[in-house]
Amino acid sequence: MQTIYITTPGIQLQKAGDTVIARKDGDTYHTIFPFRTEQVVLFGGVEMTRSAINFFLHHEIPVIFLSQNGRYNGQLVPPIGKNVFLRLQQYTKHGDAAFHLKLARDIVAGKIQNQMVIVKRIERFQKRDLLEAGRGLKTLLDRVPTEDNIESLRGLEGMASKIYFSVFDKGFIKPQGFKKRVRRPPTDPVNALLSLLYTFLFYRVDNVLQKRGLDPYFGHLHALTYGRRSLALDLVEEFRPVVADTLVFSLFNMNIINRADFTFAESGDDDQPPQDTPKKNEPQEPDVMADPMGGFNEKEFFVPAVYSTDVEEAGITSLDNDGHTVGSVARPVILMQTALQKVIKQFEHKLDTTFNNEMTGASTTYRRVFDEQAAQYIEVLRGEREHYQPLVLR
Repeated sequence: MQTIYITTPGIQLQKAGDTVIARKDGDTYHTIFPFRTEQVVLFGGVEMTRSAINFFLHHEIPVIFLSQNGRYNGQLVPPIGKNVFLRLQQYTKHGDAAFHLKLARDIVAGKIQNQMVIVKRIERFQKRDLLEAGRGLKTLLDRVPTEDNIESLRGLEGMASKIYFSVFDKGFIKPQGFKKRVRRPPTDPVNALLSLLYTFLFYRVDNVLQKRGLDPYFGHLHALTYGRRSLALDLVEEFRPVVADTLVFSLFNMNIINRADFTFAESGDDDQPPQDTPKKNEPQEPDVMADPMGGFNEKEFFVPAVYSTDVEEAGITSLDNDGHTVGSVARPVILMQTALQKVIKQFEHKLDTTFNNEMTGASTTYRRVFDEQAAQYIEVLRGEREHYQPLVLR
């Protein structure tokens, strides 16, 4: 099963027999087969006919609508999972403060552990002195089991993210203009990629939860708020450092993406993609999984990587915010069209990477592990497992 990304503006999705085709100016760009497709992601400027909408609903294929800058606009959602008894188990936990606290501790601990592993990798592979940051994260991790309320756990998670992102720029061979985490809108190339990849991850997890019959709005660490998919936000936390952050390092350090691949969107309009011209005879892209920063298990995946140091320094700096604050400028930095396709290609390649999951003792992929983690959460919900164990880098 695969996710289909349609990024070319002006394409229209049309039903054609037992498939949907992506057409523009009479040319067919892609054919979507229902038995191969788990999700469709449409960027700004892509349209869909009524028959195509009915096709996706009939085959229970969710369709995500993003602006060209990766901002979420909405989604076409098939009928939710039929397991009402599973959702009833979720709702019966609403007043169980001890259960919420236990899950929140597990989620925060897993995220901080992954952040610590990445900081150590930056120290080793980029030869940086990050001892103070590592100690700070370890101190916060040690406090997690003793915190007796979720608000304080959220505070710990926020402090850990602030420490983590304060040294995040040290993971790049050449400076990329990253100062702090800026979400909406992203104001430098690194933040633009982080936001885009976090969006991809979030809707992967959200899709898995709905297929499992879970209510994605019922969370633990993230507060129950009208319109917020709190459970999806909870379970995506462990994957942010593991998949997205390591991929961002690899994309820049291996010169797959550089400063020239970004531009400013016009104020108030990020649905219109920047037009760029593909370069002829471009060299074959490096494999991001050859980057020692990005492997799941360092012992399994370490391959000496040859980096290109010809990376143009970004002259853009981020605005004042911490790890969870929204930016305030009107013109976000966005990826050019061909660069977006490169990022999607490498993201999907990473999801297919095989690694040994020490929790299960079995070989898996990032693509499969989303569902495996959702299954583990269900076991915790049913009382078949004491703790939720996030996926942690080795």
